[in-house]
Amino acid sequence: MFDTFAMREDGPRWHPQLLARETSPAHWVMLNARDQVAGTIELRRTDDGPRYRVEAAGGEVLGWATTLKTATERLHRVIISASVPGGRINGS
Repeated sequence: MFDTFAMREDGPRWHPQLLARETSPAHWVMLNARDQVAGTIELRRTDDGPRYRVEAAGGEVLGWATTLKTATERLHRVIISASVPGGRINGS
């Protein structure tokens, strides 16, 4: 029997944040399907308050986020896009 609880609208959902591994305080890494570091997220103090700096493995800064949730979503999209032909999700 299939477990469809995770697919229900009112049930718990998986989130890319679960893939982030905190290697040291305020520093997370996310791995690709080959267990290679695909990018990092660092919590930094800025003039505008605490922000999460999102960087791809090649050193490209993907942007800044105000929450870890947003930061992991941004990096996860890049990880997914890098693993499909044409570089985009579902060939779009």
